[in-house]
Amino acid sequence: EHPEIAAETVARSLALICGAILLFIGLIRAGFIIEIISLVAIASFMTGVAISISAIQVPALLGISVVNTSDPTHMVVINTLRNLNSAKVDAALGLSALFVLYFIRWVCNFLGKRQAKRRKMWFFLATLRQAFVVVVFILVSFLVNRNVCEAKNARFKIVGTIPGGM
Repeated sequence: EHPEIAAETVARSLALICGAILLFIGLIRAGFIIEIISLVAIASFMTGVAISISAIQVPALLGISVVNTSDPTHMVVINTLRNLNSAKVDAALGLSALFVLYFIRWVCNFLGKRQAKRRKMWFFLATLRQAFVVVVFILVSFLVNRNVCEAKNARFKIVGTIPGGM
């Protein structure tokens, strides 16, 4: 790790390199290489990545800041479980948002099967559920924190002032 190179620069460089490699593979029509990789290997990799990303997101969802998410996945899970007693009110907000997302999806799928004529409407409502939940929870955050002037005094973690120039 070089302190003179900013993390954003490294991330942008890696994204550019990955994009260039994918463009090169596409231009020479080498997509057939993917057929060599077994479906079990691809599914296993995708499952492992999903578990790893989920484990890294859980401490932030629960408001636990003492867990180092750059540790190996099993250590992140262990440290999260050890520090469950330090979970904050942020957990209630995040978990309720997840519950509402899945509940809306379940209702729309259920009603889509029961009302065949309105299946498209229920599909589009299920698709819009993320926007609905974001708007509702922004409103909740605004109402709870409307008299707060600084982000550190908020009842639960908020973004606060976003610096310009990015």
